[in-house]
Amino acid sequence: MMGYLKFCFFLFAVCLSANCVGQSSAEKFSQSADLKGALVSVSVADFETGAVLQAANEDQRLCPASVWKLFTTTAALKTLGSEFRFRTVLAYDGKIENGILSGNLYIIGGGDPALGSRHFSPGFEPLMLEWASAVKAAGIDSVNGKIVANAAHFQGDGIPRTRIWEDMGNYYGAAVSGLNINDNTFYVDFQVPSDIGREAKILSIDPAVPGLQINSEVVSSTIQSDRAFIFGSPYSNERIVRGTLPAGRDHFKIKGSLPNPPVFAASHLQKALKKIGIGSGGLVVEQATLREPATYRVIREEFSPSLSALVKHTNVESDNLYAETFLYQIGVKNGDGTLMGGLESLEKFYEPICEKEYPLYAYDGSGLSRFTAVSASQITTLIQYCAKDEMLRKDLLGNLPLAGEEGSMKWFGKRTNLAGNLRGKSGSMDKVRAYAGYFAASSGRKIAFAVVVNNFDGSGTDLRQKIETMLLEVYGDY
Repeated sequence: MMGYLKFCFFLFAVCLSANCVGQSSAEKFSQSADLKGALVSVSVADFETGAVLQAANEDQRLCPASVWKLFTTTAALKTLGSEFRFRTVLAYDGKIENGILSGNLYIIGGGDPALGSRHFSPGFEPLMLEWASAVKAAGIDSVNGKIVANAAHFQGDGIPRTRIWEDMGNYYGAAVSGLNINDNTFYVDFQVPSDIGREAKILSIDPAVPGLQINSEVVSSTIQSDRAFIFGSPYSNERIVRGTLPAGRDHFKIKGSLPNPPVFAASHLQKALKKIGIGSGGLVVEQATLREPATYRVIREEFSPSLSALVKHTNVESDNLYAETFLYQIGVKNGDGTLMGGLESLEKFYEPICEKEYPLYAYDGSGLSRFTAVSASQITTLIQYCAKDEMLRKDLLGNLPLAGEEGSMKWFGKRTNLAGNLRGKSGSMDKVRAYAGYFAASSGRKIAFAVVVNNFDGSGTDLRQKIETMLLEVYGDY
């Protein structure tokens, strides 16, 4: 009897060992003791055929953070076209007599997220000077009227209803406007004392934001990173800054979201005009009235870089404003330039692609909303869809940042076989990490992958290294 029990125990141990040996890298990763209590979804597939190679909880929908930008940018490229360009118009109405404009100047926004952006030429200050010079060249020496900023291209508050309070006032949570300008951001420059726990002093706001009132509770700290957050909502000029900054800094800049981009644009155009001796009246913002071309005369047109260039920037730098703007513009294309119009268009676009068995949950364009949810399987399905489309393969997948080298993937897989080989998109929020993309395995076979982890313990760096280890095993296995 004892011999029989020993034999049964031996068989149990052998089976248990075989089961562990038979586990895929994805399964071992998802069942890691360090991820106990976390939610994990992993999908590894053939890049060309979509055949599933490894998976773990692949159909579990989780918050993907900025990996969601892959969905928004794909839909934007297919809906709007890779050569689409946003258009902004500088115009006037009324008459010009003896250099005096008896009428208004208009900045008519087309939603361009790159207008006056630090990421694209000419930048904000040069743009304002160019506009002022264009007004002068049109024969206008004085404006007997107002500067009108028309932002009616998009409608609504400019932020998803699920945007959290901590995000709204900071640069990465900037609201979308029909007249975006200067990345809808500004800088606050602090002087931070050497003594720990002392109040930091605000030195300047750059560029100047009309009517902005900032109350600072920022203090110096031994922590050598930015831990200060700006709180405030769109269209409110009241901001409060709380948190800490590294002690002993003569200058330390943090970036906030503009309360009202159209007012900001009109105000700075007025200043630029004044510099060259052109006076004007007050400032007006039009949010509801779309200006028809017959109601104005064009002084100058501004066109954004191509959508493919904007999409590359969005995915390399993980720019939330650009992604949210694309969502609104998709809505405009389909006749409804609101957040809901964009979301409904996005969901309709993905019905035949990623929603054959269950839907994805779309609440924004950038992935900043924790209510947006998608599974790893749906992400690799998207990658396969892009791989089969010549334009998307080139303008989206081919422009994703290289691991170990670029943008948000700069530190991923550095000094490993993934560096310079893997192209992908990362997503990061508190207790959320996600990575998706493709790479060539050791045999040369192309692999698509998606990894999404929510509610994990420990550091994001440790989790990133675990994901790298898993993908390096996949690299060697195929």
